[in-house]
Amino acid sequence: MPNRIDFMIAGVQKGGTTSLDAYLRQHPDVSMAKKKEVHFFDKRPPTGIRALDYFVYHRQFDFGAQARGAKLGEATPILTWWTGAMERLWSYNPDIKVVMLLRDPVERAWSHFRMDRRLQREGADFSDVIRTERERARRSLPKQDRERSQLARGFYAHQVRNLKRLFPDEQLLFLRSEDLSDEAQPQLDRVTDFLGVSRFAFQAEPRHNSATDSDRMKAEDRALLEETFRLDAEETRRLLGWEQGSWSV
Repeated sequence: MPNRIDFMIAGVQKGGTTSLDAYLRQHPDVSMAKKKEVHFFDKRPPTGIRALDYFVYHRQFDFGAQARGAKLGEATPILTWWTGAMERLWSYNPDIKVVMLLRDPVERAWSHFRMDRRLQREGADFSDVIRTERERARRSLPKQDRERSQLARGFYAHQVRNLKRLFPDEQLLFLRSEDLSDEAQPQLDRVTDFLGVSRFAFQAEPRHNSATDSDRMKAEDRALLEETFRLDAEETRRLLGWEQGSWSV
């Protein structure tokens, strides 16, 4: 096979992917893309000349490091949710390894909203946002709406099913975001074992992209989100063989 990267951190947004990307940049046998979130497989339209497309993509990576034994990878956490992106990734490299971090979908939605508000991409009240997302997202039809997706991105079951459809289990690693946040090293050991590199004593990373305000979710909004996500969260855990753990649903 021609030059290909070795792994992708493909999901989910607000699930700890920036932290995982930062941790892996510490490892001497891992070489991450020049920037986080290259967005090749979800955003860049194909030219029809595959060699040209991949040439542009590969400018983000140090293939010399790969030749010296390092594993090449990147993190673009929209990929598991964005329709067609994982199929494009499979076409690029059917042997690639994929990491997916999953966070309590209720907390993920709240964190997503706070990020969008901080970046001035969202001016509405959270109560309105979660009750009107379906209607507001229709502006992008027939495509998905990247921004009006605080709820949509938290339905994980179909994302997990699609990954399992495309890739064998030995190429997939699913992690709880909460576990990485609470005690990173055991989860990082799982990642390095999965990637086939030596275990490494990682230095603690600060919390990346965390909100600094003191806002709290309203009880009625939390109740709505718990009802919204309950069945999908249960199905997601069934697919992965997980217990509920610290998740609210």
